[in-house]
Amino acid sequence: MFIKVPFLVPSGFLRAFGYPGPRRFVALFWTSMGDEACFDDGQSSACGLSDNHLYLSFLRRKDVWAWRDENELSFGNSEEEAVHWLVIDGDTGEVSAAPRAETRQAVIDQTIPE
Repeated sequence: MFIKVPFLVPSGFLRAFGYPGPRRFVALFWTSMGDEACFDDGQSSACGLSDNHLYLSFLRRKDVWAWRDENELSFGNSEEEAVHWLVIDGDTGEVSAAPRAETRQAVIDQTIPE
């Protein structure tokens, strides 16, 4: 199940994060293997090439932190893999979160289920 975030990421967030591609829906997540932020757009993925600080700063915002806790989401840390991934809509700045497998399928299909 996808949970829509009640706020947007700023314009240019994906580029600043380090995502170089053209796809609209891009998953962002944390891996404990290497302790890195990663992206996956359904065609390509990378870990260790993204701006860890930007990703962590976003997750640590008070509004994001409260939303995460309210929805019992787990975005991973140095000790454990993320259970949930974020999906950024590069066209609108909208953000959703869902379990890893659902998010991966959404970026492959380039659509977010209603």
